[in-house]
Amino acid sequence: MDLLTWNIQAAIGTRRYRDYLFHAHRQVVHTSAKVVTLGHIAREITPYDVVCLQEIDLGGRRAGYRSQVETIAALSGHAHVMVQENRVVPGISRHGNAVLSRWPLHLVRDMKLPGRIPGRGCLIVDVEGPISLRVACLHLSLGASAQMQQLHAVADMLRKNPAWVAMGDFNCAAASAPMQAFRDRAHGKLPPTSPPTYPSWRPRRDFDHIICSADLSLTRYAAGTAIVSDHRPVSAHLAL
Repeated sequence: MDLLTWNIQAAIGTRRYRDYLFHAHRQVVHTSAKVVTLGHIAREITPYDVVCLQEIDLGGRRAGYRSQVETIAALSGHAHVMVQENRVVPGISRHGNAVLSRWPLHLVRDMKLPGRIPGRGCLIVDVEGPISLRVACLHLSLGASAQMQQLHAVADMLRKNPAWVAMGDFNCAAASAPMQAFRDRAHGKLPPTSPPTYPSWRPRRDFDHIICSADLSLTRYAAGTAIVSDHRPVSAHLAL
């Protein structure tokens, strides 16, 4: 089972620091460049069986009032999709997470993660693949205190399941205290190395991760090379 996680930045397409300024209008309006970027994303994720996407727009004005998940799934061929809406900016955007799969999905929980500033979430689904796999697609807050609290809640949802993976933008390094605490509380396993993924054009920080339950094994763990978001994707092969 091949897995991938990616913060796609709503197809804004930041490729260098100055794009945060010069592409700022893409935060509020739809552009033809986003259609091209969504096509790039779809091609990148096509080979993977289960994909977790963060910072995807579910149909706000900046997405042309169409869910970016639908566009990507139609192009990538993933037949099964689950989405989670976490923050709405009226008249502008609908922020969310999504899981795309080759196999049927069943919703377990749409978790709104705790924190001082609302809008972070974890979408938990069960995948009916070669094995029954619980998948958590998450996007955490920026602060360590909030991350610790959020991962505590996610761990409690996962640790009793024999086969699970947690994928997403954790906004913290594998060696950080929140990640180490999550591994211990959820009875999980971190990869032996964690490649940097942010910023995509010159990665220095390992913010994006795939973590699995202790009885599973991940191989071919790597960051992708695509630069169509300010994060790079991370992929792995789950040995069955």
